[in-house]
Amino acid sequence: MSTNAEPAPGTAEEHVQGRKEAQILCAARLEFLKHGFSETSMDAIARAACVSKATLYAYFPSKEALFSHLVQKECEEKCRDIPAPDLDGGLTPALEALCRHFISRFLTKDSAAFFQTVSSERWRFPELCRLYFTTGKKTVLDFVAGYLDEAKKRGLLLFDDAHMAAEQLLNLAVADLPLRVALGLELRSEAEYEKIMQAGITVFLKAYGASNAPRA
Repeated sequence: MSTNAEPAPGTAEEHVQGRKEAQILCAARLEFLKHGFSETSMDAIARAACVSKATLYAYFPSKEALFSHLVQKECEEKCRDIPAPDLDGGLTPALEALCRHFISRFLTKDSAAFFQTVSSERWRFPELCRLYFTTGKKTVLDFVAGYLDEAKKRGLLLFDDAHMAAEQLLNLAVADLPLRVALGLELRSEAEYEKIMQAGITVFLKAYGASNAPRA
């Protein structure tokens, strides 16, 4: 009988493999945050994860592949815990809840630290920054565009390109926050970012709001 078969979905073996991968990713993330990408070795990650190098390479063939997977996970996390905005309660409050989530992610120290880790490697490993930008942008825009499409179906918004509308909404809402985080500059207060976000949504609705959209 072959020993190379994939574990059946839901089996104990599959759950063990899932835990092992999570163990590796958690250790790798901490090592990258402490030492940066270039100064972190696969040996150090294996030690931190309490796994052999053979096990580590069985999951991830290179440090770049491991970091790439971390970037993907990081971007997915940005959308996973978004509170579902309630369009029944009005379009403006729903958009505020959506944008407030992304602002809070940049204001969270742990999330900002990973963003800065990627940014710090931009000269030596520009492909990592490109990966974070393209992967993160796609993940977030896909989610926001889907939500805006739902609002359009309800007759609350009018636009031709959901992804373009999503990008403009987020740019108006977060303003210079990502750049300040990337450069390690002092951030504005939460109250200031709240004010910027609300002003941005007002501009967005002037451009895309349908004439019959409730502006609660």
